[in-house]
Amino acid sequence: MQLAITILSDRTFDAISELILSTVSSGCHIVDIKSSRFSELHCAYLLVEGNWNQLAKYESMLHAIEKKLHLKIHSSRIEKTRQNGEAMPYVIEIIGLESNDTLSKIVCFLNDKGISIEEISGRRYQAPYLDAQLFSTRLVISIPVNVSLFQLRDELMYLCDELNTDLIFEPFRN
Repeated sequence: MQLAITILSDRTFDAISELILSTVSSGCHIVDIKSSRFSELHCAYLLVEGNWNQLAKYESMLHAIEKKLHLKIHSSRIEKTRQNGEAMPYVIEIIGLESNDTLSKIVCFLNDKGISIEEISGRRYQAPYLDAQLFSTRLVISIPVNVSLFQLRDELMYLCDELNTDLIFEPFRN
């Protein structure tokens, strides 16, 4: 069994160290952990694994950490590990002028094609030498083997041309 955990706090470093210590003392294992800073807040995601009684012990520790550090921890049990079937991981990077609808059009395009987004990150920044805001997005996707890579790449490039953005489309490398 697994437990997905999210934290949003101005003191995430304290919370992460507490969560890691609690993971060890409950007998659980960290499968995945990510943490980022958003302005003055920290956001952390953990995926913890253990048997049902280890996770129950860990969940009770989460409530104690919430009270001790005065923050909110959200958690959700995952009964079954997700099976992707046969899919190929690819990375899409898109860079262009900031626009409110670029990301939504890309996500809708992928959704319409039945392509799963495994990870997404992006940020807005000032273009060097220009007075323009750029937006850069990186998506890790799972492409089902029955989807034509050539056709997908072609349609995605056409969409990015319409959106006036640059596209990098390549296999995922660890």
